[in-house]
Amino acid sequence: MNKTELNRTELTKRQLDSIPVILSSKSIADGLKEAKIGKTTYYAWLKLTEYKEELNRIKKEIVHQALNDLKISTTEAVKVLTNLLNSDNENIQLRTATKILDFTEKFIEQEEIIERIEKIEEKQNNDIVDFKFEVVNNEKKE
Repeated sequence: MNKTELNRTELTKRQLDSIPVILSSKSIADGLKEAKIGKTTYYAWLKLTEYKEELNRIKKEIVHQALNDLKISTTEAVKVLTNLLNSDNENIQLRTATKILDFTEKFIEQEEIIERIEKIEEKQNNDIVDFKFEVVNNEKKE
């Protein structure tokens, strides 16, 4: 058993139970009060790698679930907007069409930005590989 394994500890039931309570509260202070945990204890737990990792894992799960909920809501919103295009009120049709076009334009812009960033990152990665290759070759020549 190495030194790292000796320093790692299993989380207690109290620590595990505290995480969802803290994360679902309006503030950390409210969460600590509801979980009946003192600030000092909480900040001591945050120094534990295992506690911090579990806290971050559950945060990511919560965000992932929220994003899934938003995706479902987005689909419903698109259906509503599409139905409003057929409204008898021309003003509603115009505002709906404008909104749809605005959203589409923003989406296209974001896609283009992501594509440009990916190209920049790829070029940087290639430049780093080329640089390392040059360094190795220069060292071999010396």
